[in-house]
Amino acid sequence: MSAPAVSALVPPDTSGQLQPLQELPLPQTVSYAPQTIGWVFVGLLLLMLLAVASWLVWRRRQKQRYRRAALVELASIEASLAATQTDYAQRASALAAIPRLLKRTSLAVAPREQVAALTGDAWLAFLQRTRGRFDAKSEALLALASYAPPDQVAAISGDEAATLIGHTRDWIEHHHVEV
Repeated sequence: MSAPAVSALVPPDTSGQLQPLQELPLPQTVSYAPQTIGWVFVGLLLLMLLAVASWLVWRRRQKQRYRRAALVELASIEASLAATQTDYAQRASALAAIPRLLKRTSLAVAPREQVAALTGDAWLAFLQRTRGRFDAKSEALLALASYAPPDQVAAISGDEAATLIGHTRDWIEHHHVEV
């Protein structure tokens, strides 16, 4: 029953008037290629900016590589301290590695003549000057770990060691040495 209703909507072409009509031609597809030389220059400029930005990011990562290596070594020292609560020789060795790590890290960025000979108060002043946040207690622990005999170094408590490691991590992440 629905077939006669559809045929009623379409009028029959009894006179053949629609046969000579042709479908309108569609326009050509639009090209995505730039049509003017200005867009080529804009594209090249953007590519050059991207290349320069990538190179600057890569260069900064290369310059900061020593920080990442120092933080990995500090994490190793921290893990060693956590694992050796009763072995005093290994504990003293791990705590004594902290000042050496600080010195090597500073030598990686500052001129050797400026840093290598620093000891005692001059070394602690350098750490403070380069944005170190060592307080008096941490400075005393750092001096103790640097110069005291192993049995005294091993006597540093776990909380004091954690504080020293925290200040060391903060210095490695945020120090700034003017050359």
